[in-house]
Amino acid sequence: MSLLIMIAAIALDYVFSQHVFKDGVAYDATMVVLITLLVAPPFIFYLIRQNAKVQAAQALLAEERSRRLVEVEAARDAAEAATRAKSEFLANMSHEIRTPLNGILGMAQALESRQLDEATRNMVSIISESGGTLMAILNDVLDLSKIEAGRLDVSATDTGLLQTLQQVDRLFQTAAREKGVTLTLSSDLTPSQHFHYDPVRVRQCVSNLVSNAVKFTRVGRIDVHAAVTPGRDGRSCVTITVTDTGIGMDQQALVRLFEAFAQADASTTRQFGGTGLGLTISRKLARLMGGDIVVRSTPGRGSVFTLTFLADAAQSAKPEPATDPEAVPRGVVRLRGARVLLTDDNAVNRQVVRLFLQPQGALLTEAANGQEALDRLAAKPFDLVLLDVHMPVMDGVEAIRRIRASAEPWRDIPVIALTADAMSGDRERLIGVGMSGYVSKPIDQGDLLSVIGRVLGHMPGGASAPTPHAQGEGAFDDLLADLDRITGS
Repeated sequence: MSLLIMIAAIALDYVFSQHVFKDGVAYDATMVVLITLLVAPPFIFYLIRQNAKVQAAQALLAEERSRRLVEVEAARDAAEAATRAKSEFLANMSHEIRTPLNGILGMAQALESRQLDEATRNMVSIISESGGTLMAILNDVLDLSKIEAGRLDVSATDTGLLQTLQQVDRLFQTAAREKGVTLTLSSDLTPSQHFHYDPVRVRQCVSNLVSNAVKFTRVGRIDVHAAVTPGRDGRSCVTITVTDTGIGMDQQALVRLFEAFAQADASTTRQFGGTGLGLTISRKLARLMGGDIVVRSTPGRGSVFTLTFLADAAQSAKPEPATDPEAVPRGVVRLRGARVLLTDDNAVNRQVVRLFLQPQGALLTEAANGQEALDRLAAKPFDLVLLDVHMPVMDGVEAIRRIRASAEPWRDIPVIALTADAMSGDRERLIGVGMSGYVSKPIDQGDLLSVIGRVLGHMPGGASAPTPHAQGEGAFDDLLADLDRITGS
């Protein structure tokens, strides 16, 4: 390197002295050689050291980048593991909580169908309401978990928007009247106007807003108004406004209102309960549907909550009318002589189902696990199997797989899953492995009878919907059908 610098320096010095300046003196390179020998080595050493420093810095950067990548991957794996652990924990807790709730609410439903004095009926009503409140809290926690995990789906269908709002209105009219509050619903919609949206999620959002309005309004009125305006991309923008004359909120409360588990009044002396999840979930649902929830409020003068979401035009020429669970008659459905195999390892769960179905004329045979269910199926014929999922010896999933893979005549028997698995995708998963229907715990008697009627298509053994004949005559007919079934005639 020094030699190259020396040659370059001598060449430049020669060109300048002999051709540029032309001083006429014979060229002597001694001075250039001496200067080059003095300057070049330190300069070269400096360059070498700087290059070494650059290389060392690059090596450190590469090592740091590799270390950071390892840390990021480890953090990602830890986060995914934590998410899986939380989901598994919530699924297990949901299952464990729903199982005793099934006993509480099931027995309460069975008691409500009996002749009770007024005081006892009030106690049973409190049990049912308290169990329902606990169930709502559990569902809120599960919904929040699904949203955070990105597993909450919006399932749109063609439904009448006015019908959805009327369902919510009917649901809260009694609570409003008991408080002396007027609840009104107004809109420019007609019953024939249908849109393509998720009625379950919209009803959930509006119910949360109206429920809060009823809770925080002592006197005055609550007005629910719906309007539809043209939205972007040819869609319709639905705006639902809930206005109340309640206690209102200050700016500090409004700031934290939509935070998970936040309360407008978080003090130990607060009057109003709740998990603080309803508004959080509702806003997240609204945003999933292309809208939002905003609020205006003044302390002592009430609040105005505005829910917006996007809806498409109805896709079918004749949309099916929305089903109002509150409006569906819950009369007795007689399962006269229907042979039902009830499979559940929990004795309380079996007793609940027995109390639901035996008064309808069903003949129940019990099994405690999947293997016992297969043995019962092989021993005598049945019309229907009610099958729990989590059981010892053989669970419900393995049992349904063996039933469907069997070469026996009962391979196509209707099987309804009765399970505390109520996380997102559980119903689809169980239907996918061969179940004919799905009922989640805690079991509602009306839901159970509805699913049984659907999967059977018709009620075996002459079962039918309620008939206008007298109660004694119906009971006598049921008794005859049961005797015929037992005797094999």
